[in-house]
Amino acid sequence: MRIFSDKNRPVHLGPYPLERLARTEAEPDWARIPPMQPLDFHRRDTPESIVNAMGEYQAMLDAIRAGIVNPSPSACPDDPEARTQHLKGFGYFCDASMVGVSTLPQAALLKKSVQNPDIAALAQTLRTQQTTTLAAGIDMIMADLKESMEATPTRIDGHTHALVFLYAYPRDPRTDEAGCDWIQQAQVHRASLRASETATVIANYLRLLGYDSRAHSQTCSEVDLNILTVAAGLASVEHADTDRAGVSLHNPYVGSRFGVAAVTTSFIMAVDQPLVTRANQPRWRTKGPAWWVGKGFAKSALHDDPYAKRRFVDGTSFASRFGRYNFSRKTQYKKLEVLSQSAVEHSYCLQASPSKNKIHITRRN
Repeated sequence: MRIFSDKNRPVHLGPYPLERLARTEAEPDWARIPPMQPLDFHRRDTPESIVNAMGEYQAMLDAIRAGIVNPSPSACPDDPEARTQHLKGFGYFCDASMVGVSTLPQAALLKKSVQNPDIAALAQTLRTQQTTTLAAGIDMIMADLKESMEATPTRIDGHTHALVFLYAYPRDPRTDEAGCDWIQQAQVHRASLRASETATVIANYLRLLGYDSRAHSQTCSEVDLNILTVAAGLASVEHADTDRAGVSLHNPYVGSRFGVAAVTTSFIMAVDQPLVTRANQPRWRTKGPAWWVGKGFAKSALHDDPYAKRRFVDGTSFASRFGRYNFSRKTQYKKLEVLSQSAVEHSYCLQASPSKNKIHITRRN
């Protein structure tokens, strides 16, 4: 059970206490950052893997990551800080673990862009096959997709800023866990796909506002996402784990277990400063008592991963989290009061059985 509430926390700050991290005005050593590695969504040796099904969806996102810019700019806040807060808020609305903003460093531009090979197959499908679904709006969606794929490629020379979306991994599925044989070793693909969804939507939104923008994923990009992650203050460069050589990106709260996507744009925003190294982070402030109990923010040492002690097949519903409680007479009514307040907020009904020292939780009709 959570001890502190985060109901008064501004949405743009997100679930992790990034504001408690120490930062620096010094420019990172770009040459020390390990280069971004393109991601492959093909598992030919394991056709049952969910990764194979993700590939076409990732290709669709990569196909519409750029597009036509509205020639008539729309009204929006002039304050760079307000702009950053609005866009970060949307990222957290889309379940991003962390969001950071930076200027676009020259070092992040790739000499040779990363291209998703599955886009060509998708283009051929769109040219030769007719959509058969009767779902509302599908014709407009397919028309937009075809238009994006047929558009003349452009450069990002006019882009000045980058918005980076970080999605943390949950725990790895256990090999003997029920229903998890087909989602093994899919963490990086899952995180990349979810980050790409958010980045693609935001890039399109900014283009509708009249600002040239483009999404970048681990399968299709003109920029090095590792460099942007460091520049946006979401990770620092650290010595890799003892079983690996070299260096890797490290986030103070989720380590190296994350995936990212980014949006580069001409939309001016307030930026975040890079992080200091892990050794120079003030541990008492970043991972002290406030982090242990989650004082004012959603994530904490106690509530970082909802599946840490739960099977994925059981989900994270309110009823499954609270289940049946056995209380001693001394603490029963105090806990019932706390549970009742939370249950009302989530539309659940509590039924107390004082004689049996038990409380049953059921979903309201």
